[in-house]
Amino acid sequence: MTDVLINPPAALLGAHNAIVAGRTVRRHTTQFTGPLSIKGVIEGSATWETREGRYELVPGAVLLLNDGEAYSLTVDALQPVETFNFFFERGFVEDAFRTSTTSSAKLLDASPSSPMTFTERLHFETPLARELQEAHARMQNGEPLAESFYAAALQLAAVECDLRARVAKLPALRAATREELARRVGVGTSFLHANLERRVTVAEAAGEACLSPFHFHRLFTAFHDSTPHRYVTRLRLQRAKMLLRATGRDVGEVALACGFESLGSFTTLFTRTFGTSPARFRRIRETA
Repeated sequence: MTDVLINPPAALLGAHNAIVAGRTVRRHTTQFTGPLSIKGVIEGSATWETREGRYELVPGAVLLLNDGEAYSLTVDALQPVETFNFFFERGFVEDAFRTSTTSSAKLLDASPSSPMTFTERLHFETPLARELQEAHARMQNGEPLAESFYAAALQLAAVECDLRARVAKLPALRAATREELARRVGVGTSFLHANLERRVTVAEAAGEACLSPFHFHRLFTAFHDSTPHRYVTRLRLQRAKMLLRATGRDVGEVALACGFESLGSFTTLFTRTFGTSPARFRRIRETA
């Protein structure tokens, strides 16, 4: 099985599957470019920033960054923050997808796939997040880590399969047109993921996607089976749940940090979605 490197030199990232982990109260890395990676936090809070915007992670949330994408990392805290990241060997995830979707006979003749690009960046309490947490526990116990990379690659392959099924639903006759429309919706989707902390409009996301607001809204709804507003609200609520669970911020501060305009609207939506108020959710977590 493929060996997994632990905190290797940056020059080896992409040539091997690797875990980069650290524990610190202050760190700033600027404009780093690497292979496809999954970013996670085991304890505390850290912020990754790309040209599209900022992604603050706490335990239970993970971020996908694509091959060749430049980003910065900032840790600035009073208590130590522990980050834990998967860096994939180039072609590893693509091979998992090809193996999952191609018959054995055709695999013998299949050519290498082009690099995958993921536009739904943030994942909250998903199998990807759990895989990172389990891999961290394995590393702490000195157990092999190769299986964690195989499992994560298969999960990303499933994400890609779902993406391709959604592309097929887009309203266009030609496959090339559907691919281009999906690419533009993906650009807008990625923009929304990167700007959960502030109020963004459909027009802004549409502008990033080089589409009219109406056209973007229609395509986005067909692609995600959700309007942009409902999609972003769901992400913000999931993020709020993570912040309430992992930080000591008060409920009002969490609401503002997740892009909600008022504490009242946040409390109403949170209660309707999760069956309990934000304050009660925190009390339950603190006494569990």
